[in-house]
Amino acid sequence: MADGDYIEFKIVDGRKYSKEHLWFEVVDKDEHTFKIGISDFLQADLGEIVRVILPQRHDVAEFSMEDFDNDDEPDVGNGAKDAGPTGDEMAEGETLVTLRSADESLVIESPFSGHVIELNGEVEDTPELVNDDAYGDGWLMIVRPHDFEPEEELLEPDEYLEHLHDV
Repeated sequence: MADGDYIEFKIVDGRKYSKEHLWFEVVDKDEHTFKIGISDFLQADLGEIVRVILPQRHDVAEFSMEDFDNDDEPDVGNGAKDAGPTGDEMAEGETLVTLRSADESLVIESPFSGHVIELNGEVEDTPELVNDDAYGDGWLMIVRPHDFEPEEELLEPDEYLEHLHDV
């Protein structure tokens, strides 16, 4: 963004924010589950998002060596295309989401390892949800992080605004 350019965005209370422009909302405090999305700032900065690519969920229980004859070799995947959570688990540093606008593609890595509870497939089919309602229908996933405390490790709305001012 060039100096002198301004973008309009909103920051919602009741959520925590990462420096990578993700928001976290508590779904169930006892279960330690959080809904995650991208901030309105990131959406406004990228411009109209035309594609949202969430990680593919793989259930390792459905694959078994007994399913293959001795003569057959099991599929081993094709690298990055098949990378993602295994058995609904996601490692820190794996791709959390890929966002594409008309001008750029942005890959956001997961700041934690954890269990993926649910993916919002609607945003893949209808990326306008992220553009129109980043804090509502445009959410990305629900997760249960391991060894990551969003309440302690993320920014309050006013701290996130200050971070954006400093960037």
